Order: sequence, then C-alpha cells, then structure tokens
Amino acid sequence: MLANNQVKVLCIEGKRNHNFAFADELAKRGYWVKSAKNGTAGLNLLLDFTPSIVIINAASLRTDGSRIIKRFRNCLPKCPIVLIVPDHADFAENPEVNIVLQLPFTVQKLINRMRLFQHNSEENICTVGPLQLNTASNLVTYNGKETSLTPRLTQLLLELMKKPGEVVPRGILFQRVWETNYIGDTRTLDVHISWLRRALEDDPHHPALIRTVRSVGYKLDL
Repeated sequence: MLANNQVKVLCIEGKRNHNFAFADELAKRGYWVKSAKNGTAGLNLLLDFTPSIVIINAASLRTDGSRIIKRFRNCLPKCPIVLIVPDHADFAENPEVNIVLQLPFTVQKLINRMRLFQHNSEENICTVGPLQLNTASNLVTYNGKETSLTPRLTQLLLELMKKPGEVVPRGILFQRVWETNYIGDTRTLDVHISWLRRALEDDPHHPALIRTVRSVGYKLDL
C-alpha cells in the first residue's frame, strides 16, 4: 500500500458545512492535500498537480456535484472520484463516480474507502530504472519530473517499458495500443512517439530515451 504522504488528494470543498469539512483533517493525517472552493478552481490546480484521488464534497457546495464530476472525469479518466452528499440527498447513481458517501460519517470512514484505491495504485505502478509509470492516474515520473499523459500515451509507454532495451516492432505497437493490424499509415504512431519524447526527453529532437530503429520500430534505451 502506498504511504499516506504519497497519495495526492484534490478536495473540492466549499464553506457551507463546516461540521463536515475533510481537507484539513486529511492533511493532519499525512495526506498530500490540495483544496479548491469550487470545480473551476480545482481544474486550474491540475496544471501542476496530478491527484491520486479526487474528493468532491457536494454537501459543502451549492450544487449536487454532477457537472463538476463530468468535468473532472473528462480530464482524469482513470482517477478515483469520491462524492460526498448531504444526509437528505436523493442521489441517482452516477457511473463516473467510484464511491458515494452520505453524511454523517467520520474522517476514518473516508480514509478506509480511500485505502481501497491506495492498494490499487500500487498494483498499477510500473518502474524501469529512473522511469515510473502509474497506469491508473496516467502519471509518469522520469528523473524526478512528473508529467501527465493521455491514456493512449500511457499505453504506448507501457508497451515500451515491458521490453526495455529491446526493439518493439511497429506492428506490435499498433496491435496492442490501437488494437489493429493495419500498419499502412504509420504517421499516427510517429506522432504519438513525438509527444512522448516531448514529455520525457531533455531534447526531443535528439532523443536519448526513446530511440527509433529505422524500418523496424522503437526502443526504450534504459
């Protein structure tokens, strides 16, 4: 299980219900917490913060949280979302939410639910040398620098990380990342490789990490 201080929590929490505010309590227990008073402010934090878990405290906002949930799910397709609703709420099932908690409940109950995802996060981490990829959060860390990837780029990098130092043929990458055997037009793959290089390489025009093996494929040089 990941330690609390490795779990990045983004908490969307207003000021309507001081008795059930959770951001400060989670921070006291060692979680890495950033909080925002509304959805827009929370989305702005994503520019330099990639959360492991998003908590939307709808009970503290002037909304049922549905629009905020949709916006965050579009930005973070695989990130767990916990929705907190008031005790009187008649909440309809939302497939984009992982867990719904209805007030009142304790901070410990919230932490117990979050720990389910701490286990999952550990299982979804792939490490090769200085390169670490979290396939659940689409977050890659290389030489201490964290970068968010799209789900497609995450899958592409994962395929290269499965065979470090070996050439992965273009056809294999198309089969596993795009689920197609058609390789007549390789520009799509080339463009995605260039995006990966921009995210990871010191000099994307002279790549040292993701190398091209002409007419064959690509190699993760680690």
